Amino acid sequence: MFVSYLKSRGIYAKTILHEESKNSKDDTQKWAHPDIIGVKYAKFKSATSSKLLKTLERNDSCEIISYEIKKEINSDYELKKYYFQAVSNSTWANLGYLVAFEINDNLKEEMERLNKSFGIGVIKLHANPFESQILFQSSYKNLDYQTIDKLCHINEKYRQFIEQIEKILSADDKYVNSSLLELEKDCDMYYEKDEDILNYCTSKNIPIE
Repeated sequence: MFVSYLKSRGIYAKTILHEESKNSKDDTQKWAHPDIIGVKYAKFKSATSSKLLKTLERNDSCEIISYEIKKEINSDYELKKYYFQAVSNSTWANLGYLVAFEINDNLKEEMERLNKSFGIGVIKLHANPFESQILFQSSYKNLDYQTIDKLCHINEKYRQFIEQIEKILSADDKYVNSSLLELEKDCDMYYEKDEDILNYCTSKNIPIE
């Protein structure tokens, strides 16, 4: 559901499981991985503008995003625990978000304070993912290449995703579209039709709003 929301916003996304990492039983690694890694490429109407950006400002031609996903956030304790897990899991990325299906409205003020202090955004996921809301925007930061290198070393799927991002950034114009299709094939499945989302929610006993 969440990946369907991301795809509607032009973000390619893939789930990263810490259980598949080297030394996955090491507790110190649990807060090292994002639940989902996403990438969004800058788009311009002119191919010339895109080429200029990729040549001069390569870092600005895409954003790499980290998402920490929870079913619900009901208490101040849960909010702080999950928020700082998102902080830890997102140190390497341009943007980081905490995502939840249910969020206690009484926590909005504390979320705002945490957002202003630490920059992790908050997204409320809806049963219809296209109605999901960004409650607080994430603050942009430069990539942390040392942490990216660490995650590439311990998680093969993460490494492959980063490799594909780099491949697209360095590809000649005539190969960009084919590289994007290759990336999309490696990403998580997503839904485009309301009927598919309704069927999924019904099969998983997710209440329809």
